[in-house]
Amino acid sequence: MFNDPKTLEEAQKTRYGVTTPNPNGWPYKDGRCAYEVWNANGWGSHQCFCKNGHGINGLYCKQHAKIVSK
Repeated sequence: MFNDPKTLEEAQKTRYGVTTPNPNGWPYKDGRCAYEVWNANGWGSHQCFCKNGHGINGLYCKQHAKIVSK
């Protein structure tokens, strides 16, 4: 994701999967990694399904905590 949330407040304002057919997207779900994951074909995205607790303010899973800039 280009604008990775740094705080819980930013994560709660994040919308995942915002596209023309889904203009409102889906809200952040507590307890899940805040990273936005894109489908293999590059169309559509969703919030990572992994458990959070790592990285910046504990918002990310182990894998994405390594990727997110500090």
